[in-house]
Amino acid sequence: MPLIVLEGLDGAGKSTQVKMLTEYFEKLGKQVFFKHFPRLDSPYWGEMIASFLRGEYGDINQVHPQLVAALYAGDRWDASYEMLQHLKQGRVVFLDRYVYSNLAYQCAKVDNEEEKDRLRNWILQFEFDYFKIPKPNINLFLDVPQSFVEQKLKEQRTGDDRTYLKGKSDIHEKSLTFQQKVRQEYLYLCQHYELIYIDCSLNGTLAPIEVVFNRLLEKIVKAC
Repeated sequence: MPLIVLEGLDGAGKSTQVKMLTEYFEKLGKQVFFKHFPRLDSPYWGEMIASFLRGEYGDINQVHPQLVAALYAGDRWDASYEMLQHLKQGRVVFLDRYVYSNLAYQCAKVDNEEEKDRLRNWILQFEFDYFKIPKPNINLFLDVPQSFVEQKLKEQRTGDDRTYLKGKSDIHEKSLTFQQKVRQEYLYLCQHYELIYIDCSLNGTLAPIEVVFNRLLEKIVKAC
């Protein structure tokens, strides 16, 4: 069964779309498994990633992106056996972020294009060749209007998925300039790698979730 990945900036609505896709496939009689990365509540890898995002290892430009990439890669490797078991059992597996998020977020911290290329190649080899995590059947990037991302990041975000911050700010989220750089990296990946672009706008504003869902479903059905 397919392994399907949704990528996007913080607040892009990936979780909502995964829920709708899950309901769609379950109505078809398919069993579905979902995983969100990074797993901030997992021991060791998740704890270290959460510490990094709280700024405990330094600010966003003080920790080498290759080291950060290794933490995120280790988290996926740690979860890979569980994912493989679900795939072997015939389940449709949905992932909220995966390897391309590592490329986008870490390369956004690098200015030199040659260094970016080296980092991209290293991450892909480290995750897929060394750790041998499962490769997706399809990767989709949800591109929402920048104004919507800015609005979501300025809002007071609460919930159980925010407990990792322990009252602090997420260093990946607090800079709108950094989020813009991440988007540019995602757009580059859509042009040069196997990442499919999904336009989440309609007439210059955020498209209704049903419109985005239909655009996603069309690409998924065609690929899988």
